[in-house]
Amino acid sequence: MSLFLKDYTYLVSSLVEYSVDSDGKGLEVGALLEQIDESLDRCDKRHVAMLLGCHDIENIMAARAGRARYVVPANLSAEQVAAVCGYYFSSGKDGGDVGSVELPNYIERILDSYRDPARAIDEQTDTSADMEHTLWECYYAAAERSSNSFIRRWSRFDRQLRNIVAAFAARGKGLDISGVLVGHDEVTERLVAGTSADFGLAGSFDGSDELTAILESDDMLAKERRLDVFRWRKVDELTTFDYFNINFVLGYLVKVGIICRWMVLDIDTGRKMLDRLIEQLTPGDVVRQAVMRG
Repeated sequence: MSLFLKDYTYLVSSLVEYSVDSDGKGLEVGALLEQIDESLDRCDKRHVAMLLGCHDIENIMAARAGRARYVVPANLSAEQVAAVCGYYFSSGKDGGDVGSVELPNYIERILDSYRDPARAIDEQTDTSADMEHTLWECYYAAAERSSNSFIRRWSRFDRQLRNIVAAFAARGKGLDISGVLVGHDEVTERLVAGTSADFGLAGSFDGSDELTAILESDDMLAKERRLDVFRWRKVDELTTFDYFNINFVLGYLVKVGIICRWMVLDIDTGRKMLDRLIEQLTPGDVVRQAVMRG
């Protein structure tokens, strides 16, 4: 068990246990987030907010593009996402009010920079780059600096996995691989330079052989399912010795997100998810729009 982490035995023992094949029946994400929020101390609440920040980015970018989807669990409700989009992306300068919406600093800074050229200069933000790509760069950089070990390790795995999935899709479409990658490490270097079937990932990414086999599958929906099983096992690996602490809770929330995205997934949706790989960093997630926090 990780040392010096607060014990949340009562909270963890009250959480419903799910498997990767769970249908999510009875899962109420809003109530779950409230239950967790009421039990955590202030520091661990920040860790949860950091973990869920990736879904806030997905939701903001989806709403901006007019895609009718809302990913849970997330920090921002659907109404708050709409307010953010109204303020930052409307044609007029007074498109909305985000006074009551608390955005993480890394998200607010980027959105402000893209909205206001003068702010971009002050923040030294390169607004010539794609906004979504910049948001993901900042999110993963912030996660890497987290004081929480699960967030650092999970975000690194998540970024690398998404990069690999995006690289396979880009290669299949004959597109520039470097343009779909986020961050820089040994994995991104191999993805850019690799010419073999697996991009030469052996030794730089655990499970690369299994992942290559998954990504070479022609069955879109089965591919997505196997990717989520791959993610689920990684959560189990990262929380092997975490039983009643914040790391367990964070891993639990990752698993809840996996379950939620399969609640209404069908074959057509699965095919569309893969088609969006290049215009987004990661395969699109489809979840219940009715479930929201608060």
